[in-house]
Amino acid sequence: MSTHEPTIVQAVPAAYEAAHHGVAWRDESDIGRMVLAGHDRAALLQRLTTNDMSRITAGAGVRTVFTSPIGRIIDVVTVHALDDVLLLLTSPGQGSVVYNLLRRNIFFNDQVTLRAAGRRYAQLTLHGAASAAALQAICGVPTVPTAPHQIVRTAPGDDAWLLVGRRPLGAPAITVLLPAESAATAHTLLAQHGAVPLDDATAQVLHVEAGEGRAGAEYSEHYIPLETGLLDAISFTKGCYVGQEIIARMESRGRMARRLCGLRLDAPIAAPAPLWHAGADAGTLTSAVVSPRFGPIALGYVRTAHAYGAQLTVGAGDVCATVIALPFADA
Repeated sequence: MSTHEPTIVQAVPAAYEAAHHGVAWRDESDIGRMVLAGHDRAALLQRLTTNDMSRITAGAGVRTVFTSPIGRIIDVVTVHALDDVLLLLTSPGQGSVVYNLLRRNIFFNDQVTLRAAGRRYAQLTLHGAASAAALQAICGVPTVPTAPHQIVRTAPGDDAWLLVGRRPLGAPAITVLLPAESAATAHTLLAQHGAVPLDDATAQVLHVEAGEGRAGAEYSEHYIPLETGLLDAISFTKGCYVGQEIIARMESRGRMARRLCGLRLDAPIAAPAPLWHAGADAGTLTSAVVSPRFGPIALGYVRTAHAYGAQLTVGAGDVCATVIALPFADA
């Protein structure tokens, strides 16, 4: 039996400050990167994921969800359109899952090719108010992405860096995909512009503050995209896709047994942990951190019977939680 104490997740002050007001960069080599080419590249994703792929234009992108036949989350990915290909970025650790799912669903008459790009590209994301200025100085480009999922190529050819707009975690964020052999140079240039590395714990604090889920915690086959609040990743007007019937039925009836909420805690606690109301099951706490701004906070799936403002207990019952709407904001 393990004797390790559960870990309380806390931010590193310097990294947290940089991620809001300066530049903090995070290596994202654990994110899957793959390219779809061919006439049917969008049609393949149209029948496998929740969003409408027919509306993507070059230079733009969307968030979408691969779901199981019963509508559960396999992975949340972003899809970015270049002139003649679609670039897919998975959640951390999900590259092989998504790649194999796509490969199994390419049929003999599909005009589409799938290529892994994880070795070709290195990937890092810059967070913070000064990120755009730092990238402009490093890359020598006049513009950087200003909207989530927008993609900008810094130059023609295979040596170009790809700049991808990200959903902000409290401050602007931009992902950089660059030739793998250029990664060490990029790290040096970032340090010269005052960027600091963003550690795992601080990154998790930023995710919880922003109410953004993570693979293996909020994003898993235990949950349906509607419960997670992934409304921007779902089209309710497109045709059929895997899991569509379950999601459409839930949306049309307006009934969800649970939803992802914020939790203000009266003491730090490790995740995951059960949630209780008057001794009855009230849901599951999925991620918990100690925020420099908000103190102990968490994300959790809460049964819809317990509205915002409800008082719950966590785990053994010695920690109390108040249910709030996301994202977290100063009281």
